[in-house]
Amino acid sequence: MLPSRPRPMKLTSLLLALAATALSTPLALSQTASNPPAKPAAQPAPKPAPKPAVRPPAKAPAAASAEKTATIGGGGNAASATLPILTRDELRACLKQEETIRVRLSEHEAARAPIDQERQGVTAKQEALRLERVQVDAVAAKATAFRTKMEAHAARVAAWNRDVEAFNARAPQGTAGERERVRINTEREGLQKAQTELEAERVAVAADQEKIVAAFNAKAKEVEATVDQWNQRNKGWNDAGAKLEAERKEWVAACADRRYREDDENAIKAGR
Repeated sequence: MLPSRPRPMKLTSLLLALAATALSTPLALSQTASNPPAKPAAQPAPKPAPKPAVRPPAKAPAAASAEKTATIGGGGNAASATLPILTRDELRACLKQEETIRVRLSEHEAARAPIDQERQGVTAKQEALRLERVQVDAVAAKATAFRTKMEAHAARVAAWNRDVEAFNARAPQGTAGERERVRINTEREGLQKAQTELEAERVAVAADQEKIVAAFNAKAKEVEATVDQWNQRNKGWNDAGAKLEAERKEWVAACADRRYREDDENAIKAGR
């Protein structure tokens, strides 16, 4: 029986499209204008006006200044909240690894169809070989029937030999003796004819056996090699799938539920 095909694995996490976070623009410093004093005609130049007061910058709302984060898987759990946030380089590596695994999974799944199609061809060859086995069984049946005939002929020959020995030991006299001699000679002729026919049948049965059985054995060897080759390809596909599944699990553990900064994601998308 050919190995059954394992279920293909699927990467369940999805990279969510996150909107770019607008940066708060810094508040401009304002100054209070001061009117210059009038210039008296007979007075010395006035002292420089005092510097205008500087208003401290307004504090940004807490929601605007908070760092926005997300996870590649779009979810998260209590454990992921305690892990360090991915750096930009780590996030870039995770996204690249995710895409690589996705492409390889797609290619791996596409490679399944030719293997399944080839399996159908192997199964057809096995079925054809099974049908040819009927011919082999028929030849075997002929051989068995021939051996039964040979055994019966051998028993007939043995009985004739006993009759000949008995006749020679004490040949009957008169008419009875003549009838026995004629019977023995007639039986000998029948045995010789049967021997000739059995020899011809033996040659024919042997020729059929050699031809049909040899052809069957050659095809059986070919089918066996085809099955072995298919099993190797199927095993290679299964091994590759197991390796991909291990890599996928490693990626999930290292990247899927880890938090990252949205600013870093936007920078990566911008090529930075």
